[in-house]
Amino acid sequence: MSDAGQPHHPVRPRWVCRADGQPWPCPQARAALLRDYDGDLVGLAVHLATMLHDAVRDLYALDPDDAPEPAALWDRFLAWLDRSRRRAAR
Repeated sequence: MSDAGQPHHPVRPRWVCRADGQPWPCPQARAALLRDYDGDLVGLAVHLATMLHDAVRDLYALDPDDAPEPAALWDRFLAWLDRSRRRAAR
């Protein structure tokens, strides 16, 4: 799927990227979120925690047997922020 010109926003309730079909937030969405929040990692973390909450609700309502494990969703939505924070501190 081509992502030319498409925003990397989530498609609910499956939580895949509208532009490239990858699990959201895809790498391009993460980069855009970092730019949009301009160094405010706490604000971004609060936003992503809210999105994580919505994703858990949607994905488990859609198919609880096929929903990602909670740890995988944590990694997908929030764990990458710690890596970004560590890179910025260097």
